[in-house]
Amino acid sequence: MSNIHDRHRERLDRKVDEYGLEMLEPHEQLEHLLFAVIPRGDTNAVAHRLLERFITVAGVLNADVEELAKIEGVGKRTAMFLSTMPALLGIVERNIKVTEPPRLYDMKEIQEYVTTYFHGKLVESAYLFSLNSSFRLIAVSKISEGTHDRTVIHRSRVIKQAIKDNAAVALVVHNHPCGNPKPSLSDISLSRSLSEAFESVDIKFADSIIVSGNDIFSIRSNGYLKEVNKKKDYEIKI
Repeated sequence: MSNIHDRHRERLDRKVDEYGLEMLEPHEQLEHLLFAVIPRGDTNAVAHRLLERFITVAGVLNADVEELAKIEGVGKRTAMFLSTMPALLGIVERNIKVTEPPRLYDMKEIQEYVTTYFHGKLVESAYLFSLNSSFRLIAVSKISEGTHDRTVIHRSRVIKQAIKDNAAVALVVHNHPCGNPKPSLSDISLSRSLSEAFESVDIKFADSIIVSGNDIFSIRSNGYLKEVNKKKDYEIKI
């Protein structure tokens, strides 16, 4: 025999089917998402508790796993499920935009593609984008993950990974969760060090990019790599 929660779920399913998820109230949107990982019980109450703590659906999905798990009715599995949603959105966005390996040559293409790797990131993370000589993407590797305001990138690890990928061109991207994409002195220093290291193994260093939300900052385009790259045999278009 169905209980009150089963009937409520059926009504919400019909509402989604008739109007679409986007037309529901925030707590209903979140509740419907919770159906996937909480097969029985009062998801309505859990959704309200989550919104009370994290304010918006985006706030819930971008919250730390440990903080999510503290909410009554949210276990570790549910917390992990919710926290992976932004990454899933990034995957979907890339799949829609790209029918073949993207060519990360001009700044607009770079911005549209690389920012999808940082949806919901609350800590600084760094990725290596290994490209062929035509700037087509060969592979993407996470090379570092740190705290809310810093991450450590080991130069040797980046170079080894690029060589392993058989990259002709390398693009290094990291984020600033704080909302300011401008580089720190250490960002500039690291970028120059990477440029020298890639030159020593005959791999072109396309750029060091900083992502903050949908904004990006190009270390190369803003002139910070001129000291170490005197030969101008390729460039990123702005």
